[in-house]
Amino acid sequence: ILMFPLKGVRMTLCPKFLHTNSTSHTWPFSAIAELIDNAYDPDVSAKQIWIDKTVINDTICLTFTDNGNGMNSEKLHKMLSFGFSEKCVVNGRVPVGLYGNGFKSGSMRLGKDAIVFTKNGESMSVGLLSQTFLEVTKAEHVIVPIISDPAESKNSLKAILTHSLFSTEEKLLAELDAIIGKKGTRIIIWNLRRDKNEKTEFDFDKDKYDIRIPEDLDETGKRGYKKQERLDQIVPESDYSLRAYCSILYLKPTMQIILRGQKVKTQLVSKSLAFIERDIYRPKFLNAKTVRITFGFNCRNKDHYGIMMYHKNRLIKAYERVGCQLKANNMGVGVVGIIECNFLKPTHNKQDFDYTNEYRLTIAALGEKLNDYWNEMKTKKNGEYPLALPVEEIQKQPDQTWVQCDACLKWRKLPDGIEHLPEKWYCSLNPDPQFRNCNVPEEPEDDDLIHPTYEKTYKKNTKHSLKQMTAVFQQYNKQFNTFLHSLKRKTPTCVTPVSLKTPRLNDKTFNNHDDDDEDVIILEESSTPKPSADSDVPVVKTECINLDQEVKQKENCDIGEPCSAATSESKTEQLTSSTQTELPNLVVKKEEVEDDIGIQVPRAEMETKEHNVDAVSETSVDLGNELKNQLRLLSKEKEMYQNKCEVLTKQVETLEQRILEMSNKYVKKEMCHQSTETVPSFEEESVHERSLSEVTVLYEQALEEIAKLKEQCSTLQNLKTECSRCADGENKSEVDEIAVQLDDVFRQLDKCSIERDRYKSEIELLEVEKNQFACQCEELKAEIAQLKASIPQAVARANDSTTSNVEDSVNFPDGESLKLRSLRVNVGQLLATIMPDLDLQQVNYDIDVVDEILGQVVEQMHEISST
Repeated sequence: ILMFPLKGVRMTLCPKFLHTNSTSHTWPFSAIAELIDNAYDPDVSAKQIWIDKTVINDTICLTFTDNGNGMNSEKLHKMLSFGFSEKCVVNGRVPVGLYGNGFKSGSMRLGKDAIVFTKNGESMSVGLLSQTFLEVTKAEHVIVPIISDPAESKNSLKAILTHSLFSTEEKLLAELDAIIGKKGTRIIIWNLRRDKNEKTEFDFDKDKYDIRIPEDLDETGKRGYKKQERLDQIVPESDYSLRAYCSILYLKPTMQIILRGQKVKTQLVSKSLAFIERDIYRPKFLNAKTVRITFGFNCRNKDHYGIMMYHKNRLIKAYERVGCQLKANNMGVGVVGIIECNFLKPTHNKQDFDYTNEYRLTIAALGEKLNDYWNEMKTKKNGEYPLALPVEEIQKQPDQTWVQCDACLKWRKLPDGIEHLPEKWYCSLNPDPQFRNCNVPEEPEDDDLIHPTYEKTYKKNTKHSLKQMTAVFQQYNKQFNTFLHSLKRKTPTCVTPVSLKTPRLNDKTFNNHDDDDEDVIILEESSTPKPSADSDVPVVKTECINLDQEVKQKENCDIGEPCSAATSESKTEQLTSSTQTELPNLVVKKEEVEDDIGIQVPRAEMETKEHNVDAVSETSVDLGNELKNQLRLLSKEKEMYQNKCEVLTKQVETLEQRILEMSNKYVKKEMCHQSTETVPSFEEESVHERSLSEVTVLYEQALEEIAKLKEQCSTLQNLKTECSRCADGENKSEVDEIAVQLDDVFRQLDKCSIERDRYKSEIELLEVEKNQFACQCEELKAEIAQLKASIPQAVARANDSTTSNVEDSVNFPDGESLKLRSLRVNVGQLLATIMPDLDLQQVNYDIDVVDEILGQVVEQMHEISST
């Protein structure tokens, strides 16, 4: 056994790992989001980040500059290393970073080389993470040159000046000076990723205020944007526009993003929807904690819909379709849901969640909640609008208007009716005096919800309608059973009855309201009869009762009267058992009894005839012949009745089969072990038969109306699909071009309007200044007039004086000369503000030089005011 000493060896990192690590970002915007997250996290806490494209030494570069806390050399070293993450919660703000890998994977996904300039108010540092540097130097492991003190890190300085875009220390210092303020960080990435045609993966030219992913040709030859796992839906703008993606990147933005010189209009996604309602999700794995779900309709584009899933305020999945939105039936169109899934774990690229059981349960619950919201809103809103427009087609405005202050970055709620806001908005412009100061905290969020904010009446109505349908099915079932029983009672019993299995509903299935399947109706088969008395007893009684009637009927047949079917039916009704199931022994007895009846009738007649023969012996031979004839007739009649019974039995079989088929369409068969059925009276049977016929007619009418409605729905659906195809057809490219042109025009109009507003404000300021100058000129004119009036007296007094010294004028009793001099001094200072070239030191205030200059200025002001 070889023993190795416990001596540690530093693990090296292969330079190829920089590229391998970056491949987790299949979508380039996710790499940019990593760099934005670093500025947003509370350890940096930047208020603004500037993202721009620049050209350095004929090389296209991406720059990311923030005004956060910056870093010292130690933190910079950890940032450029792998796995170091010291982020923590600061003032309630939760960091997005988890793994200490975001900058490395993000920067190396965008380009091969990146340089970091940072300053924290006390020191300045520069670090280089470059695949090109490692390839040129043929390094065997990752080396990161870092400069904090040029005198102590000469080798790092030499490597950066040699292998970066900045060849002198002055250029490095210039980039550090580009960071606004004493703190901040600036990242420059170059050698950007390019396609096979040597074009950058970003489009910087289509919109000079945006960074976009260029269009590609798909397999059909049609130009379109790259889809981020969206195969069957319209690609939202956030998939190919960085400006649109940054506007929804955070659930509640607290940092301004300036993209290519223009501020991104971030939005509170959960408060920029229409028809907003909130629901509650209580997963079992969170121990009774509630998660808020916000639903609403997209006011900008109804084709962009789905669930916005955030994690610690950061967007993970955008427009994820769930529930009814997954079906191609235009259900859930325009509905956007927002949920913050802090209980799930995102993947390394922060564009998806780990596919765990918790994630699957969450997606399933979101689908159910979205279905509830869609059904409720569709029923409610479609009933409110007289034009009967679908709820997704109704023109919508956000329920609330929120704006972010450009000074304190707090969000303020504005009253309804305010549409146009200035480019820069401050709390001092708030119409609400309660929140008109930046020192006032934001409006508090809603308290944790215990119940949804809306009543799900559609769900309740559906359950109620199911109960009503259950009651209707109960009634139909009773009518079916009554009809079947009446048919059985009318069936002749001279022939062996057909084995019937009549389905019958159990009332208990409808009384069980706790069952989930409230709309399922269950049938029973082969029910067990109640115990009955001996079947021979009622047969014997009926024999005794109906014997005389049969004799009379046969005598009538001999005379020539037709035998009616009603008499046979009356016999069968009296001989019919009251139970539902078949009993073979009972049926045999019925047949034997009926056969005995058929035989006993001629015997009784023969006995009567024999008595008559004894009384009148002369006619015995004739009577014997008549009896033989009557026996023949009775046998023929019996055969005829048997044939009729067979025909009627076949008809009953066909009717029962039809009824079974009809009932099987709407009900569900099950077995029941005990059930009985009572025999209704003849009047009740007729009433049930009539009600059954009426129900059948109504049912057929309902089927016809349903068929008509289905045809109308299909035609409307075809029209809608044709319209959508026309809209998305060949003219789509032209529409896109027109939209681009209109976008340029609107941008120019916005610029013109901004310049117009600026000129208007300048004109107003000039007007105010002009009025002030006019007032001052009038005052000066009045003072000059007074001075001119006093000049002759002053001159006379000066001539009388023996000295030309100015100070002697102080000796005049009225002191006019001193006042005039001081006035000229003040006027000279005022003129110096208007005429910068005027040298007050060379002006003699004892003569009227200042007066002449003032007169010229007044004349010029009059000319300006007149023009």
